[in-house]
Amino acid sequence: MSRNFFVISLISGLIFWGCENRGKDGTVLDTPTTGHLRIMVDESYKPIIESSIDVFDSIYRRASIEAKYTSEGEALMGLIRDSVQVIIITRQLTTEELDRYFRPRGFEPPMTPIAHDAVAFILNPENRDTVFSIDQIRDILTGKVKNWKDFNPQSNLGEIRLVFDNPLSGTVRYAKDSISGGAPLSPNASALQTNPEVIAYVAKNKNAIGIIGANWISDTDDKGVQAFRREIKLADIAKTTGAEGFGPYQAYLSTGRYPFKRTVYIINAQARKGLGLGFASFLASDNGQRIVHKDGLLPAQAPTRVIQIQRK
Repeated sequence: MSRNFFVISLISGLIFWGCENRGKDGTVLDTPTTGHLRIMVDESYKPIIESSIDVFDSIYRRASIEAKYTSEGEALMGLIRDSVQVIIITRQLTTEELDRYFRPRGFEPPMTPIAHDAVAFILNPENRDTVFSIDQIRDILTGKVKNWKDFNPQSNLGEIRLVFDNPLSGTVRYAKDSISGGAPLSPNASALQTNPEVIAYVAKNKNAIGIIGANWISDTDDKGVQAFRREIKLADIAKTTGAEGFGPYQAYLSTGRYPFKRTVYIINAQARKGLGLGFASFLASDNGQRIVHKDGLLPAQAPTRVIQIQRK
C-alpha cells in the first residue's frame, strides 16, 4: 500500500514538474497566475498599487508580487537595464527608447493604461490664496512669480517655496514638460524624496506649495489620507484668471475641468506569458478598475455596473 502511494506521488510530481514553465537552465518560470515577480512603481502610486497587489495575491494564492516604490527615472532605468521587467509610471516608452532597447530584441513591451491621475498643488492651511489660473501656476513653476505678494498685496507669507517629491519623479517631469513648456523650473524649487515628506513640509511651512500625485490624498475613506488632508489644503485650478477653479477630484478629471491630468501605465517587458501579463490584465480588468475608482482616481476603463430591475 505504502509502495503504491509512493509510486503514485512520484508520477504526480513528475507530471507537475513537466507541466511547469521552465527556463533553459531548468528553473521554474512564473505564469500569469503563479510565481514571484518583482516590479518597480512610481512612488506616487504606492497607495493604489499596494491595494491592488493585496487583492491580486489573495485571488491567486500561488502568485507573489514584490513592489519597489521609487522614482520614475529609477524605474525606467531598471526596465532598460533588465533588473526588473515590469514598471508602473506616468508615461509611455518613447520611440527612441523602443528602437534602442527593445525592438532589436524582437519585441515591444505592451503599455497598458490603468488609471488617470492628477498632479495636485497643496498649500498650508493658513494660506488664503487657494485658486490659481493655469498661467499663474506656470509663472510660479518657472520663477516668473516668486513672492506671495504678487497674488495678494496684503500677504505676509514672503517668498514662494516650491517642493516636489523627488528629483527624478514623474511629477517633476510633468511640471517641466506639460506645464512649464520645457522651461527650467524656478530656483525656488527643491525636491525631497517622497510624497508624504512633501505633505509634512507644506504642513509646517506657510509659504510653501507642494506638488504631489493626487493618489496620496484621493481616497478619503483611508485614515492615512484623512490625516494628510487635515494637515494641508488643496489648491483649485482655473483655466483663466478670475474663472471658477476646480480641484484634482475624480469628477473634474472625468469632465476635463481639472487641467493637470496624466495617465498611469503598466509596462510589461516580459517577452512571454508571465506574471507581468497576469497583473497587467488584472489592473485593466473590471475588478482592477474598481480598485482605481475606490481609491479616488479615474479608471482608464470605466468599470461595468450591472443593475437588475425587477418588474412588479
